[in-house]
Amino acid sequence: MTQIDIALADIPEGVPHQPDGAKVILIRTGDDVTALAHLCPHYGLPLAKGVVRDGTLICAFHHACFNARTGRQIQPPGHADLRRYTVTQKDGRVIVDIPDTDLHLAPDHARLGLNPERIVIVGAGAAGNTCAKTLREMGFEGIIQMISPDGLPLDRTMLSKAVLSGSRTPDDAILTDADTLADLDVTLVSGQAVAIGPGQVVMADGGRHAFDKLLIAPGGRPNRPDLPGVNLPGVHTLRSGADAAAISQAAETTGSAVLIGGGFIGLEGALSLAKRGLSVTVAMREEVPLARILGERLGRIIQDEHEAKGITFVTGASLTSITGKDNATGVTLETGETIDADLVLLAMGVTPATDAIDGLPTQDDGGVMTGPGLSVPGLSGVYVAGDCAVAPTPFGTTRIEHWRVACQHGRNAALAMLGQGVPLDIPFFWTALGRQYRYLGYAEDWDEIEFDGDPTGPFLARYIKDGQVRAAVTAGRDADLAALHLEMLAAGGPIPA
Repeated sequence: MTQIDIALADIPEGVPHQPDGAKVILIRTGDDVTALAHLCPHYGLPLAKGVVRDGTLICAFHHACFNARTGRQIQPPGHADLRRYTVTQKDGRVIVDIPDTDLHLAPDHARLGLNPERIVIVGAGAAGNTCAKTLREMGFEGIIQMISPDGLPLDRTMLSKAVLSGSRTPDDAILTDADTLADLDVTLVSGQAVAIGPGQVVMADGGRHAFDKLLIAPGGRPNRPDLPGVNLPGVHTLRSGADAAAISQAAETTGSAVLIGGGFIGLEGALSLAKRGLSVTVAMREEVPLARILGERLGRIIQDEHEAKGITFVTGASLTSITGKDNATGVTLETGETIDADLVLLAMGVTPATDAIDGLPTQDDGGVMTGPGLSVPGLSGVYVAGDCAVAPTPFGTTRIEHWRVACQHGRNAALAMLGQGVPLDIPFFWTALGRQYRYLGYAEDWDEIEFDGDPTGPFLARYIKDGQVRAAVTAGRDADLAALHLEMLAAGGPIPA
């Protein structure tokens, strides 16, 4: 047991205050003080770096949100409540006793009961995993089946970073282990869903699973172009734990790698493989990486950061073939240039995996239009979430391939299935490149990018369209972005520039 004894006047108002490194944060509103666990349950990062606004505490790193009075988690990522400690006050001093217990609390949940309703979840990624947990936490006692071709739910954000760099294994990325699924009475069904019909899911092996409500959340399938040599050993894509394990194993005996694609996965993977001592080249069609998403100025800075780590860029060139006979030995580009490499990683984006499931009204890109609560118009009891969902947002109806958005979708679909209100969400994602970059909101285009600070150092950039801030990105100004996140939540979307 540890005791904190601090003057009320020494606790600043409206911020998460951690006194002298104690394992607690104190949140003061007037004379009222709340004491909560000091680490976020997502990655165990300090909540003292976070922001408090309108009763919400937001982690500055990955934007998990908590009720600032109770510690209850109200927005992903992570899935646990903050322990709340008893506070007493006497003679202008605040006293908190901190027992030697776990910092986080698993939310109470229901188990399988007499409710005959059946909910089937196709996909065991962020959306499917969050949906299953939310259903139980909201008291659902019916049957839950989770169909997965790839085993237990994974945190795919770790695959291109920690797993490829060799510091973690795919098992370290498991979101929910078998024992926890069993405790939740969630049945994991191994296999591939290939069709849906009225009240049933059809499997590749011919099996069928009846449902009253269905969530389709299979994620994306890595794009693999139909080009010579693309199926040679040594050519990889990255989506599953098995993919990441194969690349990591190959990197142990490989001297060089070429990554095709200058998106987030390609750039993260390039840095991870470079950390292992490989000679790494990134080849991409664009002239500047991520310029379409972040703008040319910031894209060039990110490229510079990669080049400082020894990574070579070949820009403005498309892949035409993979070289090699028995194994890949490199790639040939449309310019005629050949890049020699022992390992080829195709990081050319993903296509919604709905193309493998008959019976869904897919758009040209594989996405499925959804209505309120992610329901599919015309398909009773069917919902779509994650990379496959073309969903309403405060920034327009669109399809967003963000891991945290998929978590939000899973929670919202569960609430909708249970007939409850669906809360407002603001899209957010993070990426570990030369620095930690964090992106808030959504902007397909912009009239201007307003930089606060030199983007080679700590900065916050606002993406402005029609006089509104529709998105923002930062490196090194995490608390400012978190505050902007809460401001957008309060405004219901974009805010005046």
